[in-house]
Amino acid sequence: MIRLLGALLTAGGGAFLGFSAAGQLKRRARVLRQLAGALEQMDREIAFRLTPMPQLMEELAAGYPPPVGTLFANCRKGMEQLGERTLAEIWRQALADTELDLEGRAAAVLDELGEVLGRFGEDGLHAALVRAGEELTREGELAREDGEKRGRMYQVLGLAWGALLAILLL
Repeated sequence: MIRLLGALLTAGGGAFLGFSAAGQLKRRARVLRQLAGALEQMDREIAFRLTPMPQLMEELAAGYPPPVGTLFANCRKGMEQLGERTLAEIWRQALADTELDLEGRAAAVLDELGEVLGRFGEDGLHAALVRAGEELTREGELAREDGEKRGRMYQVLGLAWGALLAILLL
C-alpha cells in the first residue's frame, strides 16, 4: 500500500513539474501582452491627457495585475527620489525589483525604454512607446506560440517521466 502511494505521489510530482513548466510559458506570454497594453495606455495618457508621470505610474499600477502592476508601483515608489536619480535609473531599478521573468529581446526593449523616459519630448517618447509596444506585442505572440508547442511537450514529458519513475519504483 505504501509503495502504491509512493508511486502515485511520484507520478503526480512528475505531472506537477510538467504542468508547472507549461504554466510558466503561458504566464510569460500573458505578461508580455499586459506590458504592451500598459505601454499603449501610457502613450495615450501622455499624448492626449498630458498626465504627469507619477500619476500615470499610479494609474498603471492600479490598472494591471502583478507583476506588471508591481513594475509600475515600484517605478512610482522610486519617483520619490527623482531629483537624486534619473528616471532611467528609477525605471531600471523597478525592472530589477520586479519578477517579470523576461529574457532576450523583451527585457532589452524594456531596458531601452528607460533611456527615453524623462529625457525626450512628447514626440520622442511617443515613438519609443509605440516601438516598444510593437516589439512586446511581437514577443508576446512568439511566446504564445512557443507556449502552445513546448507547453504540451512539457506536460506530456512530465506525465511520462512521473509514470516511468513510478513503474520503476514498483
